Amino acid sequence: MSTRKVILTALFVAIGIVLPQTIHAFGGPLLGATLLPMHLSVFIGAMLLGPVSGIIIAVLSVGVGFMFGMPPILIASYMIFELIVYAFVSGWLFYKLKVNVFLSYFIAKISGMAVAILALLIMMNLFLIDFPPAFGTIAMFYPGVIGIVLQIFIIPSTVLILRKELKKHERLS
Repeated sequence: MSTRKVILTALFVAIGIVLPQTIHAFGGPLLGATLLPMHLSVFIGAMLLGPVSGIIIAVLSVGVGFMFGMPPILIASYMIFELIVYAFVSGWLFYKLKVNVFLSYFIAKISGMAVAILALLIMMNLFLIDFPPAFGTIAMFYPGVIGIVLQIFIIPSTVLILRKELKKHERLS
């Protein structure tokens, strides 16, 4: 991994830690669950830097964020799998295979959400947690609908703008 890629990966990890903590500090946990700020750094970082950097961003953002209290253990335990899938799929499709940015986002989003549901259901069965049937289904993503809608606009446009800027500055170095 090049020095430039390591630095950019570290930058996205920092964003993945600081942005959610800031949103939670000012708006509380409900705002974080609504806006899904950690997803931004994972998707954008993975699409710009590739799946390996994306996975590093996902794992460190959740891990360090958890040490600072957000996300809480129950959410962190399935969210880490969700974000790893987002990172791998979006990074692999967009960065490696050069699939359209919107299609890469949608495929990764659906895949990650499916893995989050599966991870949560496995945990519920392992720890004999009995929740209503709606919990552990699409209903668990309901608070984040606004964040997902915002992501549809923010992530692809940001990726395309940053990719253009990174390529321009790559020629200068």
